Amino acid sequence: GESLRPVYSLDSEWKDHIQTLLDLCEEPFIAFEHLHEARRHRGPRFTWIEATTAAELAIKEALGRLEPRLSPLLLEVPAPPLRKLYGVILEEVADEKSPYVGPLGKGAETRNKLVHRPEKIELDLQNVVDYVAIVDRAIWHLVGLCRRADAPRLHRAALERSRKQGAS
Repeated sequence: GESLRPVYSLDSEWKDHIQTLLDLCEEPFIAFEHLHEARRHRGPRFTWIEATTAAELAIKEALGRLEPRLSPLLLEVPAPPLRKLYGVILEEVADEKSPYVGPLGKGAETRNKLVHRPEKIELDLQNVVDYVAIVDRAIWHLVGLCRRADAPRLHRAALERSRKQGAS
């Protein structure tokens, strides 16, 4: 019978793009592992906490890739609030704020309530699903900023691969 999963075919442009990414040995963000955990649906509370952890790790990873001299500060000192990391700090390093700075800041406040208050806090399931989607988009935005900053290296790798293919 028919599958609900779409069937994709890779054209030569996509094959070249994927091969270039493989050639670059791009290291995936560890934050994606926490985002995956958030999606495992262990309950709204833990989903929210894991999603916020993913957002925190992602911005630290991105800022460290974009400006490696920031890494010791990001890893050794308590981090500023997410609204500052995704806002003014990201803008200073990458020339643009995250379009998700507002929801991520509010999400971190909710996470702090969940983690630091010994009381049951009810979360609306749809809000949790929406928040995980926002975190996902925010992380991919950071990946895009890192790739854009790395575009010269990406271009050199594509040229090198084209030369190798032309020689064979």
